[in-house]
Amino acid sequence: MNQLVKNYLVFGILTSAFFTPFGFCMIGLPMILQMKGFDASVIGIFQLLGIPTVLKFLLSSPIDKKVFKHNHYKKWIIYTGILYIITLLGISFLSLEENIYFVFGAIFMMVLIATFIDIPLNALAIKIFGGNERVGAGSYKMSALFFAGLLGGGILLLTYNHIGWQNTFLIIASIVSLGLFTLFFIKENDETIKTQNISWKTFITFFKQKDIGIWLFLLTFYYAFIGAIWVFMKPYLISKGIAPDDVAFYVGIYGSIVGFIAGIISGSIGKRYSKKTILISFGIFNILSAFIFVCIEYFDVLNFVFLISAITITVIALAFSPAIVYALMMDYSRRTSKAIDYSIQVSLFSFTRIISAVIAGAIVSAYGFGAMFVFETLGMILVLFIIYKFYKE
Repeated sequence: MNQLVKNYLVFGILTSAFFTPFGFCMIGLPMILQMKGFDASVIGIFQLLGIPTVLKFLLSSPIDKKVFKHNHYKKWIIYTGILYIITLLGISFLSLEENIYFVFGAIFMMVLIATFIDIPLNALAIKIFGGNERVGAGSYKMSALFFAGLLGGGILLLTYNHIGWQNTFLIIASIVSLGLFTLFFIKENDETIKTQNISWKTFITFFKQKDIGIWLFLLTFYYAFIGAIWVFMKPYLISKGIAPDDVAFYVGIYGSIVGFIAGIISGSIGKRYSKKTILISFGIFNILSAFIFVCIEYFDVLNFVFLISAITITVIALAFSPAIVYALMMDYSRRTSKAIDYSIQVSLFSFTRIISAVIAGAIVSAYGFGAMFVFETLGMILVLFIIYKFYKE
């Protein structure tokens, strides 16, 4: 195994471990809330717990300001990872039934720490991977995120159904601990990192890069509509009368396996075609996935074939779209401010993803799932048109 593949695998393991708690809380909990009878608008508002991901550009400041002489980014990951584990252990002793809002507050803190730890992790990736290696890094990251979804939104959701809240979170804390250990297999070169004087100028100059306008549009809207469908996938299937364990298996386990494979495939596709071709092709997958749900809802054809087709195509779309987005994020992260630039982009990416989920929840609550699927489909068509018309290599 060469060093590049080893680095890909280690980053994949780290990403999976760190995002498994996030996957359980942001993907698995909506289904739990649906089972407990909460309104769709509450499930949509629950996504606001992801607000720390929007503020990532503010959280990045300490990492570029406090510089360690050796293993700068690795040390930030280790120290934050320990705090992450302690927080997860604390959540395990809370009760979802007794005080849901207190649990929401604790999960908010967990998401805040998870968001922060992602900053040095991605800065380390930008430091280690260069050029064409970044497309592969983006695809491995998507596969890792789907594996985290497999654990958090699938296996651990089934675990919760049978062994309860506390034991599930103890397992989650153990997964993060094991993931943190693999960091020692990554070698970070000790190039001199200058302490950054963070100012508004640092942020403003990011938006003055060449061709930044169309990129910012894609960053904010390319994934938002398909992401909203993913948030409501489990609640939608529960509302259709499918058993919770079946939903956890089909979406959380089967879907995550498909996504894991699709994430790896996306890296191979990224090396062969232009960015515009990839963006258009992946955008078509997004539209197709939403259109299948429109057909299921309005023609009442939720049989096994349509169920598997909808899940498969949606998951492939979810794997393909962010893979190219993450690769382009690295390209727009300047060498002198890796953490800040990447965080600005992730903040914009996360903001529209969260807002789109809140809007989707409001639409479902007022008009039903069918209207939501139509809305998301029209949004994807608009994005695809703008890519075709205005995006240049």
